[in-house]
Amino acid sequence: MRTDWLLPPGDRRILAAWFLLCLASLALLWSVTEPIKGPYEQLDPVVAKGIFYRQLVWMFIGYLVLGVTARLPLRFLENVAIPVFIATALMLALILAIGPRISGARRWLVIGPIHLQASELAKVSFILMMAQFLDRSRESGRGVLATVVSFGIMLVPFTLVLREPDLGTSLVFVALWLGMVFWYGVPGILLLGAGSAVLSAVVAFYSESVIHQPVPWAIYLLLLIGSLYIVRWSIVAKVIVLLINIATGIGIPFIWDKLKPYQQERILTFFDPSRDAFGSGYQAIQSKVAIGSGGLLGAQYLQGTQKGLAFLPERHTDFIFSVLGEELGLVGAALLLGLFLVLILRGIQHGTKARRAFARFLALGVVAYFTFHVVVNVAITTGLLPVTGLPLPLISYGGSNLLTSSILVGLLLNVSSRTFDT
Repeated sequence: MRTDWLLPPGDRRILAAWFLLCLASLALLWSVTEPIKGPYEQLDPVVAKGIFYRQLVWMFIGYLVLGVTARLPLRFLENVAIPVFIATALMLALILAIGPRISGARRWLVIGPIHLQASELAKVSFILMMAQFLDRSRESGRGVLATVVSFGIMLVPFTLVLREPDLGTSLVFVALWLGMVFWYGVPGILLLGAGSAVLSAVVAFYSESVIHQPVPWAIYLLLLIGSLYIVRWSIVAKVIVLLINIATGIGIPFIWDKLKPYQQERILTFFDPSRDAFGSGYQAIQSKVAIGSGGLLGAQYLQGTQKGLAFLPERHTDFIFSVLGEELGLVGAALLLGLFLVLILRGIQHGTKARRAFARFLALGVVAYFTFHVVVNVAITTGLLPVTGLPLPLISYGGSNLLTSSILVGLLLNVSSRTFDT
């Protein structure tokens, strides 16, 4: 009896990485739902055991969706890119209009017992839309125009998700856009202008809101002017980059005023967690304590005290990497990140080899998704970035994220099975 239909086509190493990451998720979720024995009694883990079983169900659903996605014709995916993108944009707008407000935000479409986070599905539709658009624009010879139009496309889900509000997820669309236009061949001046503008914003914010001294931003501008003097660009290009950096720095106070109070507090606490050690800085401090206490080999599986004594918040979602660091140490964390590295490197390999431009952009969009999510989540849990509420793909608890990540792995498998198709 043939069983080929049980395994989706494509790169077996990618499929194995998906399976092992899902198993790691189940192991960690089992751990955070297990009680721990304290000095005198068995302590309640607080997190219900039901999340383990729900994640197990979503894993099976994710595998089915992954298998279907891996078998869909690329031409079909290209044809449905626009309607799917429009549908998810309308869904995001609908959630803003009638979605229930949960914990101060409108992020979920509630259908009976199911809470669907449309912003997760929007990541898939945006990658499809960008791949189709960049594919059709590649022969026009108008790289700058295509980049500008694609930026406008990105602003649609970015703005809608930001209004929920969900700053972390909205930034994912920016990362996807940057990753895909980079491979499209966007002029270097645009990427440098965007990158330096972000750096200018960070330094200007630090000068304005943290230390209340203009010196760091002034030094940054002097260094930028010196760098622009050295590079062999036209005067117009140098002036444009300098003006973008100045405008970004000056505009920071206006952007700052638009952020929610809790978002402002998170950013300020990032620069100085001790300013609110039992409030907005609590998550970052406890996460670093958990990871630091794990050492090289960890405290042993199921024996983590930070998660077991409920010191670590959101230990089944955004801070699940901290649980891994505490119980399995540096070795366990390295092995988990190694699995993500397999997904990323194999995705780049298949994307760069693909003959069809649509397949190439599709694979590299998926690579940008996993790279951004993993880097930012790990940076947040280790205190290198402010807390933004971004899950670790395939590991953090949540059906919407697991489903989205499985679809994207299915797209990678799809591309890997058709690398040499024309």
